[in-house]
Amino acid sequence: MSATPTPREVAEEFFARMEDERRETVGELFADDAVIVLPGARFEGPDAASEFLAHLAPRYEWAAKEFDRWIETDEEVVSIGTLYGVDNDGEEFSGVRYVDVYEVADGLIQRVDIWNDLAADGVV
Repeated sequence: MSATPTPREVAEEFFARMEDERRETVGELFADDAVIVLPGARFEGPDAASEFLAHLAPRYEWAAKEFDRWIETDEEVVSIGTLYGVDNDGEEFSGVRYVDVYEVADGLIQRVDIWNDLAADGVV
């Protein structure tokens, strides 16, 4: 990432860390007063990222994103695409729609709103 990363660069770094051995470091990308909202859960404050990861742990074995498109402004980025992976029963899933909206200031995620069809598609 550049000295002052764009919101998309921050979001892409978040996605990259979520999919590799740096997963436990995603908290470094969030502001101390960050808010993370997803279907059925909300996390706030300095522990938002770690609480978010703990929430995801029992939901599936692993998941990744296939990016369709990005919508960007100076302080926000929207990522739209599909999720794929393996659920906790060992069943593969794919084509699950998602939309993530990131608010970023000074290179840190202030808020992320996550929408997806994991429950509607029977994955979780």
